Amino acid sequence: MSSPVELVNNLQKLVVSAYSGGVTDPFELYKTKHSISDLCLALLRSVQGPEEYTAILAESCQESSALNVIASLGVADLIAASPNGQLSLKELSEKTNASEQYLSNSLLYHGYFTEVDKFGSQIYANNEFSNILRSDATAKDGKSMKDAVGLSADDGAKATTRLLEAATQKGEAKKTAANIAFDFNGPLFGWMASPGNEWRGKRAGKAMVQLHGMANGGIGEDYPWEKLATPIIDIGGGIGSFEGMLLSVPKNKELSFKIFDIEKTVDHAKKSWEAKPQWMRDRVSFIAGDFMKPEPADSKIPTPAEGAGTYVIRHVLHDWNDEQVVTILTHVRNAMLANNTNQTPKLLLVEMMLTEASSRFTRTTSLQLLSLNGGITRTEVQFRKLIEEAGFSVDKITEVRGVDLVVELSPSSK
Repeated sequence: MSSPVELVNNLQKLVVSAYSGGVTDPFELYKTKHSISDLCLALLRSVQGPEEYTAILAESCQESSALNVIASLGVADLIAASPNGQLSLKELSEKTNASEQYLSNSLLYHGYFTEVDKFGSQIYANNEFSNILRSDATAKDGKSMKDAVGLSADDGAKATTRLLEAATQKGEAKKTAANIAFDFNGPLFGWMASPGNEWRGKRAGKAMVQLHGMANGGIGEDYPWEKLATPIIDIGGGIGSFEGMLLSVPKNKELSFKIFDIEKTVDHAKKSWEAKPQWMRDRVSFIAGDFMKPEPADSKIPTPAEGAGTYVIRHVLHDWNDEQVVTILTHVRNAMLANNTNQTPKLLLVEMMLTEASSRFTRTTSLQLLSLNGGITRTEVQFRKLIEEAGFSVDKITEVRGVDLVVELSPSSK
């Protein structure tokens, strides 16, 4: 382990290069900032030592829960709505019907909210950190992480408490940590759509948009989407948040999309897109099917029109085991080659992969995926094995300003 002095010196060099204008390329600046985060974490480990660092890591679940309490009670919204932009602890307690001792001030330590006048005054105002805990309708600059906090610190946290049981199960029919924690069988999102849990599904949908916007905000600009053959066929495209993000980038406005998912999700997607501008709605169509059908033809995955188009699978494969991933990729390959034309479409995988340099966010998100639905964040080596087994070859891997990589595939001869 490097000494604190060495870490501070390296940290200082990176901070100067990142914030003094020394790094001008957006992608290099993105990487530099993540290196700064990694060095800060390494410095903490070096200064605190194994015992203190381990104790704090073990207790971090308390801070996550406190964040969820404040976000769920709408504390930031209440402060923003007050006449002078500040409320006392007593006023917050009355407005939220929550006891004062549960309105934890531990978040102040992490920079959330500002205590007016001095420490101990118990009068609070919003700041740039607490502002993102406001609801999406009132968040400053339209940026909210309230639903992301709910998904991670409520659903995710409860599921995580049962990771040990999930990890030590015997037999074939294994349950996810979420199955055990919430006592249901089957897929997570099916449960979230069931009667009485619809609010969880809606929150999860909003959370995905918030998290993807935060973690992959540069992908629409960094990858040459505008040069792809259209339509872009999004396999397992959900409610089309990816399409909305891409079309919001000027260079991508001429793209057209076909969003493929199960019928219930497609119905939800259509309703969601009713609120979009007409020009955006004109660029998107929806197709219902199921890529897990035993026979490829039964999946109803769209085939290319006269060999044109591009296929995309984004944030889907981590939800399935290796055998299922090969099935999905094989079904897509069969659809791509169905028209037997001279123009073979390409397939893009847009997925988070574990590398030696993966950020803390990538690793914690990997654990959350595992807890909630048994999701697997694979390494490049693991992905390549499944890709080849399904009859594809890797043409190119592109890094972007985000946790995802864009992997270009072509069908190979089996």
